[in-house]
Amino acid sequence: MDMSLAWVASRGTLHDEGFGTCQRVRVLALAHFADSEASRERIRALFHSPLGIYVSQAQREGCELRLEFDTASEDLAFTLRTLKRVLPEARVEGIAPRVFAHRACARGGS
Repeated sequence: MDMSLAWVASRGTLHDEGFGTCQRVRVLALAHFADSEASRERIRALFHSPLGIYVSQAQREGCELRLEFDTASEDLAFTLRTLKRVLPEARVEGIAPRVFAHRACARGGS
């Protein structure tokens, strides 16, 4: 996993990075496996782990697994730590605030 937990720990608060308290955070991850059986086995382990409740989207294509996690900003460190333990092959591709379309439209119209 190339996303360092030190990055999260080094931030005094995520508020400075645009992540407010009670803000939802979207984490995108990608994992490659040696064969499709290994990917099936790992996705089963993922959904049976505490991290499984944060998975909002999972897409498996052959030996590749794309994941999207939806978590509260205060649970980000737990999510990354657990991902590293459950799927050490995973590489975090992005972390961004979750933007809900209906909220963005409401703000723009006011």
